[in-house]
Amino acid sequence: MSAPSRRSSGDAESSQAEFPSHALDPRLTSSTARPVPRNCGGQGVCVREVSPNARIMTGGVGDHPLVLQLLMQTQQAALADDFQSRLDQPGYRPSNRLIVRHDKKLLAHVHLANHIAWFEGQRIPVVNLEDFAVLPEYSDSAYDEQLLAVAKSIASAEGAVLALVHTDRTDWFQRRGWSAWRGQGHTRANARTVLAHLDPHTHPKPRRRSGIEVRLWRHFELDHIRRVYAEAAAELWGPLYRSEENWQWLMGRKAEDQILVAVQRGGAAGNGSTLNPPPERAVGYAIMRGSAVVELMTLPSFNAARVQLLIAACRDAIDRNHNSISLFTPATDPLHELLVTAGGAWLGDRASRSPAWMARLLAPERWVERLYVLWRERAQDAGVPRPFEIGLAVGNAKYRFALTRRSSRLEPSASLPSPWAACDQPLFEQLLTGNLSISHARADGRLRLSDASLEGPLSAVFAPRLFWQSSLELMRL
Repeated sequence: MSAPSRRSSGDAESSQAEFPSHALDPRLTSSTARPVPRNCGGQGVCVREVSPNARIMTGGVGDHPLVLQLLMQTQQAALADDFQSRLDQPGYRPSNRLIVRHDKKLLAHVHLANHIAWFEGQRIPVVNLEDFAVLPEYSDSAYDEQLLAVAKSIASAEGAVLALVHTDRTDWFQRRGWSAWRGQGHTRANARTVLAHLDPHTHPKPRRRSGIEVRLWRHFELDHIRRVYAEAAAELWGPLYRSEENWQWLMGRKAEDQILVAVQRGGAAGNGSTLNPPPERAVGYAIMRGSAVVELMTLPSFNAARVQLLIAACRDAIDRNHNSISLFTPATDPLHELLVTAGGAWLGDRASRSPAWMARLLAPERWVERLYVLWRERAQDAGVPRPFEIGLAVGNAKYRFALTRRSSRLEPSASLPSPWAACDQPLFEQLLTGNLSISHARADGRLRLSDASLEGPLSAVFAPRLFWQSSLELMRL
């Protein structure tokens, strides 16, 4: 993707520095506070009664052992080390956990993790619903449904615009209005076959040498990796903003096995001797867990370094006695095609029965307002005249979407403006979040337009994008 007009490719880090610190915590920018709790029998802070003996409560430090026990029981995994490490995550508060308590027993749990996420250069407050779990014997009790409703209400009140969950209960969430992000999955291939396929790419003619070297990362180079991530992730659809404290925590957990860094050596400065080595500039990195590349980022002008990082990752996997290599980068990454060409295969989350990312818009109006710069640039690039106004019939509700030269708005409307588009609530949210192919939705009857010519402007302004968040935050110890 070419550098957008809203910023040059080199000032992503500086734009973060200008980002107000209070905006990194959605709670501080919210006009409404957490629902007023009340004491329930001296056991803690109660948010909602769900039955005579069960209630949804905010968590506390004393609940950590019970939460860990619940998660180990529902996930059938040893989680003590991972759980303890996550208590040290910057910004963590025990009260961000919601639990369903029956007397002294925990029946269900969810952790509301507030973040800022990048959406093609725009920063949006999001909430990740982490460790959403209910004891198997209470799976038919509706405790999890009520817990989800309370979690959404609190997250919205505290400023989150979009709710995300990484779950293997996709059908359950879909029945409650959530949508699975398209294009989720990873590529797997034989590491030796990939090396044999890519070797010709690693020996360019001397006059075309890039001066890029891939080697092991050194801990003092964290700032260099941070800058690469900040610039590369900002132009993607969904990755989390990471502060310096977040990076320190992620690296301190040591959930990864290896970090490879691609550096460009300066040619003019230094004479290349041992005493005066040429200066280096980090232009990319790859984070590995076993034989999996869980995160691979390069500066936009150094895409060639991606192949070199992949080659180094294959060699590292072979050295660790792994036969295959797995790539968990965004689905739009050309490296996936390289792996498939080398005999690999794309494994979608649905086909591989892996947990999938799902989303729910908590505040469509605020989403539309915050993405004004993006809507404007897309309209300009596609020649869509402004003001651009359409009506949206969403079930029994009616809205007016307006994109002018100064703002974008989504407002309730008593009557349906013309031209209009009609769909249900999940499709409406997919349209706004770029999770929809408009032509396919029209073809299968899920989206109706008052005028066929409306498809072009809609497809331009609400262009589909493939969501991606790094597996680094998800990895267990």
